Amino acid sequence: MTFSHRDPGTAEQAWADTPWITNAVRLELDDLARLIVVAAHPDDETLGAGGLIAGATRRGIPVDVLVLSDGEASHPASQTHTRERLSRVRRTEVTDAVAHLAPSARLHFAGLPDGDLAENREAGARALASVLGAPPSGAEAETGGATTGIWIVAPWRDDGHPDHTLAGDVAAAGAAWAGARLLEYPIWAWHWSTPDGEWPLDLIRRFELGSEDHVRKSQALALHRSQVRPLSDRPGDEAVVPPEMAAHFARGFEIFVDRTAAEAPPPDVPGMATLTKSFFDGFYREARDPWGFETRWYERRKRALTLAALPRERFGTALELGCSIGVLTADLADRCDSVTAVDIAEQPLSIARERLGGRPGVSFERMTLPGEWPSGLFDLIVVSEVGYYLATIDLERFFQRCRDSLAPGGVLIACHWRHPVPEYPLSGDRVHEILATVPGLVRTVAHRETDFLLEVWQPESARSVAQDEGLVP
Repeated sequence: MTFSHRDPGTAEQAWADTPWITNAVRLELDDLARLIVVAAHPDDETLGAGGLIAGATRRGIPVDVLVLSDGEASHPASQTHTRERLSRVRRTEVTDAVAHLAPSARLHFAGLPDGDLAENREAGARALASVLGAPPSGAEAETGGATTGIWIVAPWRDDGHPDHTLAGDVAAAGAAWAGARLLEYPIWAWHWSTPDGEWPLDLIRRFELGSEDHVRKSQALALHRSQVRPLSDRPGDEAVVPPEMAAHFARGFEIFVDRTAAEAPPPDVPGMATLTKSFFDGFYREARDPWGFETRWYERRKRALTLAALPRERFGTALELGCSIGVLTADLADRCDSVTAVDIAEQPLSIARERLGGRPGVSFERMTLPGEWPSGLFDLIVVSEVGYYLATIDLERFFQRCRDSLAPGGVLIACHWRHPVPEYPLSGDRVHEILATVPGLVRTVAHRETDFLLEVWQPESARSVAQDEGLVP
């Protein structure tokens, strides 16, 4: 699809009496507990879902707005505004517009490059995961590992703009993970398409705007001044959303495509492959300790619980799969005669080697699991926060290799984050469901929190700690 805002486009009058719009199923907010609106650029949120944002807020429903780019490429031929200046201007505009629509809304900026979102898919997914992972109190209810009452609203993936497609893809993955309702809003399709075009008529939903919400949306759109007005009278500074385009968003209703009605993805989303080395290389380029192993009380507490769950005071040989920067490795070295620590990326391994400073009995190897695997048998295998990086078929092979690498009477301990991360092929709960299918192992410790699962698995003949201590037969 190729189009320009300078093209004449389809007039709003052509849409006015379209039967499939007039007779569309009404969208009600009865089951909405939390609204997350994803925008590819500043103003998408107002154009496509400004009335919904205002209406949800008026009903006391928590609202988050995630803006993936700063919209700095809106006027590529401008002689008066650099990309840096447009970035600043548009951030200010969207801040003002969202505050007008929903004073209590939380606004999040991903700061990704405008026009190049497709090359930053993983960063977009991380941004949405961050929003999903911090719900306001009382905004979610947990049922079978899925979060209910959340709506994720994003640009329509068939809108014709590649940035909108990417934003919709990110939202779809997030909705699959969170068990959320997924709604998509058209923007440019009103311009280039026609009423008899290829619209998913059975998925169209119509949200009626109350008079107050209608006014708020109109006023919020006016706050995006750099888009609805010319930047100057020079060539290249024309309005991106001229009056004939803005007319599509002056309606007393908003149209959404209800993707939830068409998509019911299973816990492990089809087509999501095992994350590769390039993913982790990019992640560690952004920060030395991206997960906060060295600084967060959450991580210190989780490590203490992990170590406390081990059924023996000491082990001979240990294998840590996914050691990252070696913080847990150091604790394991205090409890084990030798530790083999493995990770896929070289950067965290170099930090881990520096941390342990040639400590006897500790070795590090860079491997891509499960295709590569360390040799030997181990009395302890640690699988901490690594299983959900693998697709189902690879994780099944991974756990079988763990089982094959356990020494007689060996112990496998696994711990995983339970909150949704759209970019991961599996959820933490799903990882432990697959672990439970490994033959020859029984669960001897099960610790479940809102944030993580911690389990110990041993051979069926394993004795309990009390039995080993002679406290029970």
